[in-house]
Amino acid sequence: MVDLLRHAPKDDIIVMLLCMSLTVLFDMVIAISVGIVLASLLFMRRIARMTRLAPVVVDVPDDVLVLRVIGPLFFAAAEGLFTDLESRLEGKRIVILKWDAVPVLDAGGLDAFQRFVKRLPEGCELRVCNVEFQPLRTMARAGIQPIPGRLAFFPNRRAAMADL
Repeated sequence: MVDLLRHAPKDDIIVMLLCMSLTVLFDMVIAISVGIVLASLLFMRRIARMTRLAPVVVDVPDDVLVLRVIGPLFFAAAEGLFTDLESRLEGKRIVILKWDAVPVLDAGGLDAFQRFVKRLPEGCELRVCNVEFQPLRTMARAGIQPIPGRLAFFPNRRAAMADL
């Protein structure tokens, strides 16, 4: 037990000690219930921190931004990611997002994506490419369609960059 406490992540130690304390003070049902909820919240926070934007090294004009989205786009991560992306849009005519490292898009992520597209500055086009199956299916079921001059989908980065 002491070895576990010495090497375990801090969040896990907190959950374990809280569960042990709640078991002593109340009962095991309450301790397990609180532990599951707390562990779930901490897990979502960890996963949300993994979701990020990464630059794609490619020769493009200054008014073109090419980024790779890495991590799941779910409710806990998507809003922050699109806020970060929005802060990078000044002076950009085209934004290309590679989604090859986005394994999951949930309803919260989809909503954040749609709101981001609506908030795009006038004259800025978003080009999404390399979309994995699950996010593509989610967008298709939601009826997400290309919007000429605003939102376009491409099978790969090369196709998205063809007319630069």
